[in-house]
Amino acid sequence: MLPSIEIRINNLIKSLEKTIIPAVNPDDSLALEQAALVVGHLQVLSQQWDGAYIFERGSLFQLKALALLLLAAATGEGFNMPAVTQLQEAVDDIPEVLPLTVTGINPYIQALGEGVDALINASFNDASEALNREVSAYVLAYGQRQALRERSWFQGNGLDTDKQELMPIDELLKTDLAFEHTGK
Repeated sequence: MLPSIEIRINNLIKSLEKTIIPAVNPDDSLALEQAALVVGHLQVLSQQWDGAYIFERGSLFQLKALALLLLAAATGEGFNMPAVTQLQEAVDDIPEVLPLTVTGINPYIQALGEGVDALINASFNDASEALNREVSAYVLAYGQRQALRERSWFQGNGLDTDKQELMPIDELLKTDLAFEHTGK
């Protein structure tokens, strides 16, 4: 039986803390700082690795929901059609059955993000003031949700000053799964 990823990460942390860091010259503050940074990253990875796929699926579905809102809004006359086409193609390219890895999902997230950016830029160049306000409202609402997701996802680094706003990673992942199925 192979050791779990969690055990492997914890063994790396223990190796750094018990053997490698004590062997570093105490006068080499940069090396000590970098070693502590590696330990911190490994601790966060230990918390995240098991839910990374669900988190990335959540990112994809949240961004797709924003894309669909923007596409619905971007039907006005004189709107920059290449941006609309780019975003629609990114949405259409998402397969019904998603890849089963984070690496497999990331190209779809990237394409959606690029399409959303293009449509936002086109909106502010070509669209009416009313459409720009609608686009802004959608983007700001998405940004607030995504910022909370990302802050919650990285709460293990201990740097967030408003910890009471964050949800536990398990709750975050349940929320992502619910959004995927309901869009809410």
